[in-house]
Amino acid sequence: MAVNAPFDSRRCCSLRANGPRVLALLALGACGPDDIVMAPVIDGPAPGSDAAAFPDLDEVVLTLAREGSSTDLLSASFARGDTIELRDVPEGDGLVLHMTGRLNGGDVAYGRTCAFSLGDAAPPSPHLWFARTVKWGDVDASPAAVRRGGRAITYRDGSVLFAGGDDETDQPVPGLERFDPHRGVLETVASLTSRRDATYASLGDGRLVVLGGTDPLTLQASPRLEVFELDTSLVGRVEGLDDVRLARAGATAVTLSDGRIVVFGGGPVGGEPIATPVEIAGDGATVAIRDLAATMAIPRRAATATRLSDDLGAPVLVAGGIDRDGALIAAAELWRPLRESFAQGFAPTMNIPRARHEAVRMPDGSVLFIGGIDAAGQPVRTMELFTIDGGFVEAGALPPGAGLLDATITVLPDGRVLVAGGKETPQGEPVLSAYIINLDPLDGSVDAVTTDRIGRARAGHAAARLCDGTIVVLGGTPTASPVERYEPPPVGRR
Repeated sequence: MAVNAPFDSRRCCSLRANGPRVLALLALGACGPDDIVMAPVIDGPAPGSDAAAFPDLDEVVLTLAREGSSTDLLSASFARGDTIELRDVPEGDGLVLHMTGRLNGGDVAYGRTCAFSLGDAAPPSPHLWFARTVKWGDVDASPAAVRRGGRAITYRDGSVLFAGGDDETDQPVPGLERFDPHRGVLETVASLTSRRDATYASLGDGRLVVLGGTDPLTLQASPRLEVFELDTSLVGRVEGLDDVRLARAGATAVTLSDGRIVVFGGGPVGGEPIATPVEIAGDGATVAIRDLAATMAIPRRAATATRLSDDLGAPVLVAGGIDRDGALIAAAELWRPLRESFAQGFAPTMNIPRARHEAVRMPDGSVLFIGGIDAAGQPVRTMELFTIDGGFVEAGALPPGAGLLDATITVLPDGRVLVAGGKETPQGEPVLSAYIINLDPLDGSVDAVTTDRIGRARAGHAAARLCDGTIVVLGGTPTASPVERYEPPPVGRR
């Protein structure tokens, strides 16, 4: 079996620009009328933009590999005017197509598909976002509504769901939008109950769970639980129920390594935070809710909950947030899933108690705390790093110009962290800046270096990583703005 594609429109299967989109036809075998044709669509930024890879490239390298493998199954290099031809392409599952663009001897552009299968069925047409590395580019897709303060959640198939937030009239957005990298489209897939500041988490079977938040009509905590999934025809289904135990505003939730969800804190609007956590479990069809026989040492709202590893029974760090009197909480707590209890005597304190912050697990299992506001209502520039053995330690500061509030924090494929947009002060204007945070595994130091600025100043936007390793960003600005996509380096994207 062979795969053909051209690097020249004069050849029998053309590689051609079509606005911001490029279409590459890969024919299994030589180009002919009886060939089976696989047509991966290569999407990219608009020609002429800083992120566009074409038409300047001298050379393209096309590689086929299995997802997660460092060994190439096939690889070939093609100069301008060549016909791309990979012979003896194997059938199988979990295949990934990589494309590298070279200019003046250096690698300047990259893209890869999400995993696909090649077998007896008709060959797939996987999409590939091909752009200059470490660059943001506009996506040829328009959001259904302005969305400020929404969330982005990676779905089980590697697409990203955008939920929540307010529109231009300051009303909650009920539409659930999905950006599908397999097809390169953004579409509304479901309508959810209107609410503000709902809590989101994914069950182990991949379904999205939405709970709590504030009902915009009653201004009370919503008891509504909704479960979303896509069927095989890409039709979204939402099932809902009401449960008073989930009537929580300001709750946080975490998915355990066994797929259950645990909800911490939050509570009635204007009332005391709830001390008892709740578990949500699913078996692929039903959902079960139960109270857990444990209480938090300090009931809180607006905290973060971070699982410390992917091991079975991995503990969860609950940190930050606000207590019943509105004071920031310094002491953290540790949830032990196997014992269904909080660790007694565990109360390490943050150097700077904070709320509206982000917490992200780093490659070594430590947890990095970024941004937020302190007890005086001021933004926090200092980062902190938590380890079980060392507790909380200061870990440097975000540079001037970085978003300290309402920024997006996204883990890149190589384990580094992308901080994009946000505001420097609660009343400040959105920023264009983007930084990459790196943890030195040898000495535990943290540094932040600048990367390509996002195309539009944004705060309160949403971002998540797609199955191809790119980062997709939506919303956050007062008016409708294009979706943007960031092309990280190839490292970690096998």
